[in-house]
Amino acid sequence: MDKKFVRNIAEKEIAMGVDVPYSREVDYITFSRVLKDDRVVASYKMYWLLAILDEVQEGNVEIEFRKLITRMIAYAWYPISKFRLYFGACDNLGKVVNYISDTYNLKPNINKGELIDFIYNSNDKELNKMIKNLTYNVPHKFLSPFYDGIAKEPPLKTVMILSKEHKRWIYEIYRNSDEENCIRIREGWDDYLKYNYKMIQGWVYYKLVCFLQKRNPNVPGIAMKLEAPKDKDRDLSKQLGIWKTILQKKQIFDLYTKLPLGKENYDNYGVLSLDHFIPWSFVLHNQMWNLVPTFKNINSQKSDNLFNYEDYIEGLAKLQYDAFCFVVDEKRENEIEEYRGILRVPDAVAFRGEGSYEEFFKRYKDGTCPIYNIAANQGFKVVNGIYVRS
Repeated sequence: MDKKFVRNIAEKEIAMGVDVPYSREVDYITFSRVLKDDRVVASYKMYWLLAILDEVQEGNVEIEFRKLITRMIAYAWYPISKFRLYFGACDNLGKVVNYISDTYNLKPNINKGELIDFIYNSNDKELNKMIKNLTYNVPHKFLSPFYDGIAKEPPLKTVMILSKEHKRWIYEIYRNSDEENCIRIREGWDDYLKYNYKMIQGWVYYKLVCFLQKRNPNVPGIAMKLEAPKDKDRDLSKQLGIWKTILQKKQIFDLYTKLPLGKENYDNYGVLSLDHFIPWSFVLHNQMWNLVPTFKNINSQKSDNLFNYEDYIEGLAKLQYDAFCFVVDEKRENEIEEYRGILRVPDAVAFRGEGSYEEFFKRYKDGTCPIYNIAANQGFKVVNGIYVRS
């Protein structure tokens, strides 16, 4: 390819803020403007594009509005039903998700394919009305960068006509033989979306994270709250091994039952298990500073609840000090870095040698209390503890 041509393209992309892959076949520069901040007041366009990407990956280029809206709802399901993320006053996806959740009691981590099938095939009149309402704006407003300069805020019927005439637009809007509104991905665009799937998906997720972070400023790990985690994200075998080694060296009492962690109690309360003091579904990580050794049955009872912070912080900090000292003495670099972050010290190893337990407690409380409070404010239930029969 001619170097001057490439340089001119690069200069044009920089000037226009192009964030999507280059193409000589499609109007990628106009496409890059569909998610510009001044055009996005709700999550619809981002989820609409994610839905299109998925359909094209499956080989579909003629797609019903209903199928795309169904995918949009499925994408929004987990962050809303699990984490109660706020999508903004102009966004109605939350209303649809909450209606389905309240009416049918579906779990936040329901299989995505099952959820799509359930919504798409539903005969629920109220749900279908909500789905139809979502089709009134996003399919044609998504195309607004393409019709800039041609028409100003045109209605759907006008955009349908324009989309047939302008062959460089990403898709055409039409009615199929069943009188269902559909889109038809233009030739060239199907290959562009398919071959650049990961890059475009990453761009959309970045825009979505920015959008949600503005509306949920106190919620950590927005990027990790968009999709249900895979099983490997919950693997605690390494951390469990650390606590088993600590237990071999000293007696540890369970934070919740006050009973010794050992074989004498495993038969009644379950084997050794690790609990996330601040629920995993909020922090979305397995860092040592938030893990509490307990009995498996007790862990199951606690579930995703928060235990009263002031009642447990002293016992929790003592457990964590034991774990902190162990990982530093054993030179466990990854875990040392985790503690360095929550304690906000420049050198965790030096802090181990020079600092006292009292200083550890103060720093640990200063680091964990704000996170706990945000989780509580987000709606995680706070309970006093677990009743244990003697």
